[in-house]
Amino acid sequence: MDKKANTKICIDVRTSEMLDGILITPRNRQDRIELLRTLQRNYPGVDIKNSASGFVVSSSQSDKLMLLDNICDTHWFDDSCLFVSNRQLAQNAYTGIQKEIADIVNGKVAIAKERLAKHKDRLLSLDDHQWINVAAMTLEDSFGMCIFDEQGAGKTVTFIHAYDILFEKDLVDFAIIIAPKSMVSEWKEDFRKFMGDLYRVEVVIGDKQEKIKALSSGADVLVTNFETIVSMENEIRSLILRYGKRAVLVVDESFFIKSLDAKRTRALRRIREYCGRAFVLCGTPAPNSPHDLIQQFNIVDYGLTFDGLDIPDDRETAHPIIQNAIENSGIYIRHMKSQVMPDLPSKRFNRILVSLNPVQQRLYKSALDGLILDLQATDDQGFNKQITSFLAKRNTLLQICSNPARLIEGYAETPSKLEVLDELLGEIIGKKNEKVVLWSFYTHSLGTIYERYKQYNPVRYDGSISSVDERRKAIKNFQSDSTTMMFVGNPAAAGAGITLHRSHIAIYESMSNQAAHYLQSLDRIHRRGQTENVEYIVLLSEGTIEVSEYDRLMGKEQMAHDLLGDKEEHHLTREIMLTELEEAKRIFGDKYD
Repeated sequence: MDKKANTKICIDVRTSEMLDGILITPRNRQDRIELLRTLQRNYPGVDIKNSASGFVVSSSQSDKLMLLDNICDTHWFDDSCLFVSNRQLAQNAYTGIQKEIADIVNGKVAIAKERLAKHKDRLLSLDDHQWINVAAMTLEDSFGMCIFDEQGAGKTVTFIHAYDILFEKDLVDFAIIIAPKSMVSEWKEDFRKFMGDLYRVEVVIGDKQEKIKALSSGADVLVTNFETIVSMENEIRSLILRYGKRAVLVVDESFFIKSLDAKRTRALRRIREYCGRAFVLCGTPAPNSPHDLIQQFNIVDYGLTFDGLDIPDDRETAHPIIQNAIENSGIYIRHMKSQVMPDLPSKRFNRILVSLNPVQQRLYKSALDGLILDLQATDDQGFNKQITSFLAKRNTLLQICSNPARLIEGYAETPSKLEVLDELLGEIIGKKNEKVVLWSFYTHSLGTIYERYKQYNPVRYDGSISSVDERRKAIKNFQSDSTTMMFVGNPAAAGAGITLHRSHIAIYESMSNQAAHYLQSLDRIHRRGQTENVEYIVLLSEGTIEVSEYDRLMGKEQMAHDLLGDKEEHHLTREIMLTELEEAKRIFGDKYD
């Protein structure tokens, strides 16, 4: 008898590096071929993919491996056992959960209230669409879902009440909420506003010792930021383990986890495995591309919606694949403000084309000509290697349109946009006594604006203001102090999660090229509590690339309404940038020559 034939191959089983399946590795590399034959013989219907470290079995088929011990000498790592168990439970519950959510959504608020009848006294303050959300979020066998209600529709309130019902049903004991830095403290305030002192809520902020103290506080709800989930992943995982599967993970403004290459995304994917439920909350889940949605769904459903799909990098090609997967398998709810808040005032956009002043013109033309020459002198390979440098030079063009003083020593001319702002603010604040939210992307421009208009008692909220207390004070003063007439902010820092509806006018002096920042910032004044029609005034330097840049953002704003990203958005190439800049040069010449 062949002794080797009766000897089981020794293998290790762990999760794959990309967290998309199970990795099976022979301890003796010489057993690799024999292991593959053994797997193929015992699992004929399973797709087994070759990798440098071993063999990978996808998430949806990982439950088939529970019998590996019968054919191999198997060492299961703790994370791999949990990985397989989670997906097995999710797959078993998937179809039923989808049907129940569909019944709730199709039945509208009547069905939601029927399902929540025992808890109706706890939900009296909710709008109809929030009842629907809470009913869907509190299904007993659920593992979570995506809440993609448009900004300002009350996603925070929805989760707070859903958590209350889950706690009342004895389904959960603890929640950890991951949010942008600017919103961490707001969660604690919102819990107090809607739940009083019913739950102990602590924020995990400060230095490491302060964070450890918060983690050890015994709070019912902890709120922290994306940076902390990376730096203190082990401590957070240890805490969650105490609650078994009765812990809830919440990811607020979940567009921050769009890339699996990001440390925050991987940390959240690992943490999620230890939580019985996960909810992702976002009003702009796909600001740039349909691909943005993938990791958000993966956090909720352990990767099952997109499991086994070959999704191309090209956005237009990927669009129908991702759309189809979400429609057929995605567990999510989306409410638009126009549907659930029909009385919310209207929005109006007003572009003002501004002519560059003489020195700005010369600086812009010189920078534009130089960048075109650089692009003409390289090829596609060189462009891809130096893309960061080319993007920085392109950004220089936009910064010149705003204020060249940061770039050019001794620049003494008043930038043209400041001259226009003098008139606008004099009319809006000086004569009409209306408050204004003024957005700018550049730190130097923000500082100049803040100092130039001190007569309007402005507050400032951008990366230069790191104190949470100072940021909250800025918002409070703008909202409640009748003498504070201007809010000066950067959409990258202040564009999400805050309310500025004491003003119904927002002016964009310059803006980020990140659609998420822009889309989020729009809703700071157009949200629940706004009583006036909202006006957005966008200052664009005529004949420059600012105009096409804004057109692109507006296109993304429209595409964001279907939650699938910008189908028309393209990858930046040397040819595209060169074509745009040459067209910009032609327009600029027509305008200023």
